[in-house]
Amino acid sequence: MLRAFSYTLLGLLMTVTATTAVAGVTEVRPEYSFVSMMLAANSVSLPQAAKIAKHNYGGKVVKAETQKRGGRLVHHIRLINKGRVKTVLIDAGSGQVISP
Repeated sequence: MLRAFSYTLLGLLMTVTATTAVAGVTEVRPEYSFVSMMLAANSVSLPQAAKIAKHNYGGKVVKAETQKRGGRLVHHIRLINKGRVKTVLIDAGSGQVISP
């Protein structure tokens, strides 16, 4: 009985130790977590920005990404319409078009 308890306790201790070690390896770097918090605080998501760009300029969205520019987050939306490529910048906080 004592031997079974010891093995169970040892297994639990090994699980906790391995979990702690893995958590230390996959820890999020502070600069990434800050950007994630800024993204979560935005009032306009990337899909919403893509819809805004498509509504205003037409065409098909071929690429959409969010970047930090001038201390604020900006959604870069690339559209293709009648064989022409257009990049639209949309403020991630307000949803206003910055640059067609």
